[in-house]
Amino acid sequence: MNCNDARPLLDLLCDGALETKDSALVLDHLKSCEQCHCQWNELEELHTSFQEAKDKFQLPVGLMDRISDRLKDEARSQQKSFFEQHWRAVSLVSIAATCLLIGFLCSPWIHKSDTIPSSIQTASIDTLIDASLSGESLERVEDRNELAKRVGYDLRHVRLPEWRMDRSSIFRSQEATPIARFDFARKSPKGYQRLSCYQAPEGAIRSTAGNMEKLDGKSVLFGHHGKFQFALWSQNGRDYLFITELSKPQLEDIVRGA
Repeated sequence: MNCNDARPLLDLLCDGALETKDSALVLDHLKSCEQCHCQWNELEELHTSFQEAKDKFQLPVGLMDRISDRLKDEARSQQKSFFEQHWRAVSLVSIAATCLLIGFLCSPWIHKSDTIPSSIQTASIDTLIDASLSGESLERVEDRNELAKRVGYDLRHVRLPEWRMDRSSIFRSQEATPIARFDFARKSPKGYQRLSCYQAPEGAIRSTAGNMEKLDGKSVLFGHHGKFQFALWSQNGRDYLFITELSKPQLEDIVRGA
């Protein structure tokens, strides 16, 4: 196994989602490749930091009950008009407890929102397919960490076990949010087959005419543009656009497994 084969599998290995045989091959490669081993160490550190952040924001046992009891006691102690009761019932202790609760509940979402651009500018499917043909507006970036840094959001792993990634790049234009692009290839009896995958924050890829279909729990927009078939769907906060010259049934099989 070489670096190009091993690196796309590191995320799956870190999540424990890789089959035993593939795990053994990747681990064997890591023993002999210092560069891939460094990337693996970075992934493990990132995974550990996420777990620590998740544990940090767990609510203390009984906090909700204590807040509820306190609010009920405050309400019962007031006997005046509605407006006086409304304002006085919310004592400083209740305000502090409520703010504490809001902080515990909202902190994970605040942390998560840091990885998604606050203002998303969309790009149409037709524009992205035309970019595939001309190569215009594409900036090649081979390192996955550098690619994520330049687009400004975390990149999710897509399951394409039969495909080998040839290159990665960024689609840039003045009108659209930067979008990550990955080009894949696989060998068939008739030669090499090609597949391009665009990945962006949910809502960044604007849909065009096509047929929306349910496919293994995904709501997928299928269509074609010239000689290309495409499939667009949203999952885990990301838009995914697959573009290929393969037939629609072949594209459906790829989307099912992704």
